[in-house]
Amino acid sequence: MSVRPRSRIVGVSALAFVVVLGGLTALRAWNLEPPTAVQSLVVDAGAVLVVAGVAAHVARGENIGTRAGEGIVLAFGPCLGFAANLFVPVSTVESPLWVAYPLVAGAALALAVGGVGAAVGYVVRVVRKSGTAIGRTS
Repeated sequence: MSVRPRSRIVGVSALAFVVVLGGLTALRAWNLEPPTAVQSLVVDAGAVLVVAGVAAHVARGENIGTRAGEGIVLAFGPCLGFAANLFVPVSTVESPLWVAYPLVAGAALALAVGGVGAAVGYVVRVVRKSGTAIGRTS
């Protein structure tokens, strides 16, 4: 199993941030807001993709203890992009502490989504290892 360097994980997260924030901001700027049901479907599909990406990363990893938190770092980029697009236009009017809204929301979403992805990936890894161990002893 090859383990990716941490700088690559941060780079993938940053790329996801740019893509999500750029895409959502472009839709907002062009007034291409789809109906609420379509928006919900896109957000749900995005969350599932992030969870699947984190789960795949964790399932491929070698040591949980030395690589802990990388799933949350992977999830932070798209979650922060979504939160920034959602909260910045609304919160800039309300208070000068507007920077805290997207950061806190992005971190909370990344913790939740990254945690779910990490848990799924860990279960997949354990099942694979136990399946491999059972296959060797039979």
